[in-house]
Amino acid sequence: MPKLMRLFPSDVWLPDLKVLCFNFQDRFSKFPGGRFLAFHDKYIGTADNPGRIVKSYHKSVDKLKNKIFSSSADKEYIDYHKIASLYILSFLEHKPFCLDIPGETKNPKISWYVKLANEYFSLSFLEAVFKAGNNTIDRQLQMDDKYKKDFIKTLYEHKQKTTILEPLSFAHTIFLIEQYYFR
Repeated sequence: MPKLMRLFPSDVWLPDLKVLCFNFQDRFSKFPGGRFLAFHDKYIGTADNPGRIVKSYHKSVDKLKNKIFSSSADKEYIDYHKIASLYILSFLEHKPFCLDIPGETKNPKISWYVKLANEYFSLSFLEAVFKAGNNTIDRQLQMDDKYKKDFIKTLYEHKQKTTILEPLSFAHTIFLIEQYYFR
């Protein structure tokens, strides 16, 4: 077992995370402008060779665990709400989904879904994390449209400034989303 996996048990998810990303990209390719959506899987990497998203996540986990547990941080684990929080924040910071529009393409119509792919990916990621954490296959994330739009706006604001969402409070928001919208 690689050393990183012993320190970060969530790294066993990396192959599944990449599959989730590619499936998301495939699904969003059907929206206007979606054919220009690119996913940089190297930003995730592997457990043996982590990419920038995973390295950022690892650094954030260490910082958060030291904040919560102080001297016993290396022996403690964090719950999947905090893991989801830190991964989403890392995704927003490093933006693995981006538009790759050829120079000769003039004014393509691109939907908001595609323009905000990193934010919308967070919803797919949350659903996958909730299913993994609950061992329930038949439940789905079913957010009210207004709340979903507000959540996406919050993620967009964070992506622009990368200072708005504090990981612990965001983890509590994720917990509430699970409680109220994962049915």
